[in-house]
Amino acid sequence: MTDSDPRTSRRQLLSLGVGLGAAGLFGALAWAAPPVDARTSEQRRLDNRLELWGTFARKTRTNLIARYSSVRTSSLLREDLVGGGTLAFVNPATLVLRDDSATGSTTRIERQGIRIATNDPSLPERSLPPRAEAPAMRWLADHLVACFAPGDGQALLADARAEVPRGRAPRLSLMPPRESPARAIIRSLTLTFDPVGGAVVEIEIAESDGGTFTLALSDHRQNEAPEALARVLD
Repeated sequence: MTDSDPRTSRRQLLSLGVGLGAAGLFGALAWAAPPVDARTSEQRRLDNRLELWGTFARKTRTNLIARYSSVRTSSLLREDLVGGGTLAFVNPATLVLRDDSATGSTTRIERQGIRIATNDPSLPERSLPPRAEAPAMRWLADHLVACFAPGDGQALLADARAEVPRGRAPRLSLMPPRESPARAIIRSLTLTFDPVGGAVVEIEIAESDGGTFTLALSDHRQNEAPEALARVLD
């Protein structure tokens, strides 16, 4: 029987397997198996989040109205600031948050800028720097609008690092690029989605000093009549 005999080759392989033991066998299998691409897995999870978000966002043809409850935490506060109000998005790029309280304010985000006006007309409007001079405010405003604007999700990911936090609730975290001056104020913007319909049900803004501002959203209504929208915008 020559060395080229197939039976000899099989005996040699079996002998080698016995000599290596289980560790050698599993090591050989691991070496032979294709490596798992971690980036592909992460991209797949990100794509799933964007598809879930788009399930709801694509239905917002003209506008969206929702109720919100807000919580502001900070080491500078003795206790959390709690509030509530109504959010309105008007396609393509207007977002309004109107507090219920007469002592609260109305924040209006538009392409030409951001305004914060007190609900009490006797109080002065809060002055804000121009968009070009406030990178953190600009980054946050653009991504808040993108949370509700219909599209393919690219506006959400623009000028941001994206992560998919683990856990039972479907979430997506957006962070300013590492070289962005916005990082001096904003650490992350985290969205939580309804696991079935895809609506944004919570927005958490984490600040670099450890403070947070959280909006819990409910009673989402899409494509409302103009008169319903006017009650929020005017």
